[in-house]
Amino acid sequence: MLVFSSLRRAGRHAGRKLALLLALLVAVPVSLAMVMARGDLLSTLFQRHASIMLLVDPETGEIVDANQAAGDFYGYPVATLRRMTIQQINALEPEAVMAERQRARAEARNYFIFPHRLANGALRTVEVHSSPVILESGRQVLFSILHDVTNRAVSPDEQVLYQQRLEQAVASYTERLEADHLRERDYFIAGLVLALAVILMLMASMLRRSRAEATLIHREEQLTTLIEAMPDIVCFKDGQGRWQLANAFDLKLFGLEHVDYRGKTDQELARYQDFHREAFMDCVVSDEQAWQARQMVRCEEVIRVPDAQARIFDIIKVPLFHADGRRKGLVVVGRDITEHKRAEAEIEQLAYFDPLTGLPNRRLYLDRLETALAAAQHSRVYGAVLFVDLDGFNTLNDARGHEVGDQVLQECARRIRAVLGDADTVARFSGDEYGVLLPQLTRQEHLAVRQARSVGERIRLCLAQPISLGAGEVSLSASIGISLFPSTQRNTALDLIKFADTAMHQAKAAGRNQVRFFEPGMQARVEARFSMEGDLRQALARGQMQVYIQPQVDQEGKVRGGEALLRWLHPEQGMVSPVVFIPVAEESGVILALGDWVLEEACRLLNHPAMQHESLRISVNVSPRQFHRPDFVQRVKQVLAQTGADPNYLTLEVTEGLVIDNVHQTAATMSELRALGIHFSIDDFGTGYSSLSYLKRLPLNELKIDKSFVQDAPENPSDAALVDVILSVARHLRLKVVAEGVETPDQASFLTARGEMLLQGYLYGRPVPIEDFLKQLQQG
Repeated sequence: MLVFSSLRRAGRHAGRKLALLLALLVAVPVSLAMVMARGDLLSTLFQRHASIMLLVDPETGEIVDANQAAGDFYGYPVATLRRMTIQQINALEPEAVMAERQRARAEARNYFIFPHRLANGALRTVEVHSSPVILESGRQVLFSILHDVTNRAVSPDEQVLYQQRLEQAVASYTERLEADHLRERDYFIAGLVLALAVILMLMASMLRRSRAEATLIHREEQLTTLIEAMPDIVCFKDGQGRWQLANAFDLKLFGLEHVDYRGKTDQELARYQDFHREAFMDCVVSDEQAWQARQMVRCEEVIRVPDAQARIFDIIKVPLFHADGRRKGLVVVGRDITEHKRAEAEIEQLAYFDPLTGLPNRRLYLDRLETALAAAQHSRVYGAVLFVDLDGFNTLNDARGHEVGDQVLQECARRIRAVLGDADTVARFSGDEYGVLLPQLTRQEHLAVRQARSVGERIRLCLAQPISLGAGEVSLSASIGISLFPSTQRNTALDLIKFADTAMHQAKAAGRNQVRFFEPGMQARVEARFSMEGDLRQALARGQMQVYIQPQVDQEGKVRGGEALLRWLHPEQGMVSPVVFIPVAEESGVILALGDWVLEEACRLLNHPAMQHESLRISVNVSPRQFHRPDFVQRVKQVLAQTGADPNYLTLEVTEGLVIDNVHQTAATMSELRALGIHFSIDDFGTGYSSLSYLKRLPLNELKIDKSFVQDAPENPSDAALVDVILSVARHLRLKVVAEGVETPDQASFLTARGEMLLQGYLYGRPVPIEDFLKQLQQG
């Protein structure tokens, strides 16, 4: 910036000396302003250049000047960098710095490799290319261009080629800086000549004035020549987005060499170049973003060239404004970084992907696992790690050769990837070992176990299919270990992989071609759950299921109906709690058969003389899976027809979650059944969504207050208030109310004092088999 600011300082100095004379002539100040504007332009180009640049005193190490890219890289304001020395940035001791410079001289190279420390304390390895430059003041400094090579991993031949290209670039750039220095000196001399021309014009004639203007035009031509020679995009637009100046590189890129582009907008230029229409319209969008940001905007743009290849450019857009805030102009500078991006992609491919299968490698897998683990610890959504090892692969590899082994590994990778979802990851760890990441399963542990095991089984089965290899086939199996996350132990990503590996070896020890969980207790729960599911499928046919009835009474204690409840008497485990087997029945689909059977038993009960004599109602719970069956309405009609039960005394209880799910279809199904005379009740009201909107839209008859509110209502003001709200809603919507879980006289008194309702709970009777319930009715 110091180099390019010489002309501007000379202009200001001359302006102070000739202030009186300049006040007498209008044209001359305008000319001087144009010269200073050109100086500002050079300063802007230098300051906005994407490369890191420093001017350093070779004797003291003082940083004479730095551009904005240097400030962004080191994390210091540019003004701060100018007050620092290179020793404050370089992490090496002075002796080590001298040794590096001696090695560079011995190897006949003009670049150095140093570790530099950023403002945040991080160390970055930089490649420094320095050339001596003499400033206008006569001071000699080192002009240094720096490149961050911390993550650079290339071959020695590529390094040599890279060094040669950089050395050529530095030499070219140094020549241009020296040329710029000469031009800046010419600009300074021109300023003096122009000042002299002002005096001569005042004293002599308009001829001197014309010559001064010619000199100014010549200087403008020099600046234009400099811009034209740059192998980068350089474009200037006015405040309305009209093109004012573009260099040859820019014009050739957009096919505008033979187009009068000045004064035209991007939309107008798009009419001349259909091939670049999309690029021009993208410029309109990014230009507006720069205007709106009111500061420099940097972005990457893809521009197609006539040979149908796409080039990637690093674009910098600097908006300029008048003092009153109006848009003045836009400076656009862009550099082709296509090869740089291609090199980055190749390096990333080598660093993060397996070259044989194209799968992520262990390093990338660990990164993704750590991210998934952090997210799971926050959201409490379970994920799983699967460790897959091919059984007998080493024997196959030794017998058939590495070429066949490689084909098998590639086919296994393809098969595993085909089994997984888009959010899942499969990686090749080493040899015949693969890692699978299932980042998001479910919040419920038993469901997560089930889903992880299901994926493991699908992988095991697909790998067991024969693999065709030319004239023959190869058959393999796989042993798979699984570990779930998160856990209370706050395990790391490496811990999870180790756990899954341990489970995989347990699968091999158990006979191979199996899936095993790491946690012994979890494996036992998995086996127990699958065993329960098998027993549950046979329970109905074996007569192990029973329907119990719990009475519902009015405020005087008279029985008005009952709720049908399903019970499972296991021959070995005894009475199994519905809390345990109902979720398993829901997940496995057994609930459909069980729900139909309970409905049939309840309808048969309605036909009993004791029930008809007392005009008692029976409530039956309907599961979401059962309710949403396409033939649910038809099935209810069939049961009513087979049993002859009166539908006017049948109540179907549904949950809030069920009615909220696809509320339009739910309302249609309920309305069709309501037309038969069947009543509907919302079970456990208040524990779900409790939305008044669906209460108005559905043909409901009853609300059931959940026992969690009833048990503490006499002592807990919050629960009491909730009960009062539910009763108020029921009164306004003209719905009946059933309070369940009534176990004490205090609870009963609290509820009966608040209005008419039915009561259900241990205070009035526990659930009993149908036969016992009928006996109790007959006994009064």
